Amino acid sequence: METIKRILRALKPYRGKIVLAMLLQLVVIFTRLISPYVTKRVVNDVITAHQYDMLYPLCTMILVLALARVTSAFVRGMLYERISQNYAWDLRTRLYAHLEDMPHEFYDKHRVGEIMSRMTGDLDGVRGLIAYAFNNAFDNALCFVGSLIFMLSMSWQVTLMVLAVTPIIALMSYRFRKTIRPLFREMREQNAALNTRTQENLAGMHVVKAFVREDHEEKQFKAENRKKLEYDLKATWVWSNFVPFMDVLSSLCTPITLVGSAILTAMDMIDIGTLVGVTGYIWMLTNPMRQLSNIINSVTHAVTSAEKLFYYEDLGASIKEPQNARTPETFRGHVVFDHVTFSYDNQPVLKDITFEAKPGQTIAIMGATGSGKSTLVTLLGRFYDIQKGTLTIDGIDVKKHALKPLRRQIGYVAQESFLFSDTIADNIRYGKPTADMKDVEKSAKVAQAKEFIDHMPSGYETVVGERGLGLSGGQKQRVAIARAVMIDPAILILDDSTSAVDMETEYLIQQELKEVLKNRTTFVIAHRISSVKNADLILILKDGEIVERGTHKELIKQGGIYKQMVDDQMSSAVKV
Repeated sequence: METIKRILRALKPYRGKIVLAMLLQLVVIFTRLISPYVTKRVVNDVITAHQYDMLYPLCTMILVLALARVTSAFVRGMLYERISQNYAWDLRTRLYAHLEDMPHEFYDKHRVGEIMSRMTGDLDGVRGLIAYAFNNAFDNALCFVGSLIFMLSMSWQVTLMVLAVTPIIALMSYRFRKTIRPLFREMREQNAALNTRTQENLAGMHVVKAFVREDHEEKQFKAENRKKLEYDLKATWVWSNFVPFMDVLSSLCTPITLVGSAILTAMDMIDIGTLVGVTGYIWMLTNPMRQLSNIINSVTHAVTSAEKLFYYEDLGASIKEPQNARTPETFRGHVVFDHVTFSYDNQPVLKDITFEAKPGQTIAIMGATGSGKSTLVTLLGRFYDIQKGTLTIDGIDVKKHALKPLRRQIGYVAQESFLFSDTIADNIRYGKPTADMKDVEKSAKVAQAKEFIDHMPSGYETVVGERGLGLSGGQKQRVAIARAVMIDPAILILDDSTSAVDMETEYLIQQELKEVLKNRTTFVIAHRISSVKNADLILILKDGEIVERGTHKELIKQGGIYKQMVDDQMSSAVKV
């Protein structure tokens, strides 16, 4: 009920349309309920009492009632459909905006396929609750109560005979809801798992084919698909056990009504018109009983879907902007790590990190895979929150910075460059959509991307595929560098951003970047000594700790890990 109440609260903006739809529904029910009463008048007054002058008015009334019912039902259906579509749009938009606010940690733990399943299938289930389930529940409830009142006014004896069956139907409905709800929850979870596997396999199909793992992935998919089938069959089994029994119970109302009415008519306790009128209400009384299982099924299915969606909404962002957020008058890129410690899921990643990066300096970070290099630079944009110590940018703790202005001043180039399915030009100006082509070309020139772009069939208007398909790894990295340079950030992060580029091109990029890096603080994560040797400060990380620091010359003199890296790369170069 809490989930349903929450959905109803979210429908407040549509109160006017909902009230109008409900009024039209009352018209539909009233015209449906009055028809058997008019039929009774036809039998008693026209056929039995031979008052033929009443035939045309009564027939006209039946026709008018039918037209009013059809028209009202059509408008009511359109209103409910529009309300449900608008509600789905609002919920989808609100949920997407909420997902944008979630930190990196959320996406580390939740799979894209699962999120997509919630945003599509589950959301459509909630929309169906508004468009159909609520509508049907209200319609059947009014129909049942109204027909019960009209039947009581005609013959309370027959009505009591029919009501004898309803407690059994109510009990069966309760048991049905209690049994089917856990199954629906399992079905939605398995559907999300299946969507996740499908999304991952299709996105990684090039890898699947490269390693000839089609058979393995097909088996995995079949296993997940089999689980979904089993849950679906379980739900079908529960449905097939309950629904026919409830149909039989509701169908008993018809013979009970006919037999009871016939006996009462033979005993002159009711007239023929009442007999006909009462039988006209049988369907209106029994159909809601028949529909009860369908309504319970629809509502339970929708509530289960809504719970999954509301789980995301209730999962508040762990990183929030403070009320009195601050922004420096001018971003200079002065970064200070003061005894910073960071853990992920209680696993230490960075330990007691302390160093200073002055405006305009280049800080190089080196170390083995898993030493915490990439994590360190993601802390600058506050994509994760540190547990101990302080991290300040231009004298302000990052936890007190306004998030969006802070992140606009950080240009980030990851090793795995992500490009959107768009033109190369729009990918480059992604962070600055108003940039003209001169700026786009200038940024591309800095990243040594201009030459290969000019040789493409449509140049800068060439549309790249999903995740940059159609470009080589080095080409994607160069476009990503151009995208970061375009926004003219105060802090530039190059996270192994030239790993897929040959050494000659890397050298050319470094030469172009020299002018760009003069007035900004730069963090360079790299494995090649050539990428870091000119840095103002080189940090060597090991197991999340800074074990060496200094310039290229200072670290060579120390004869430690850095000196060993230099010797290894030089010996490798000599062998080649």
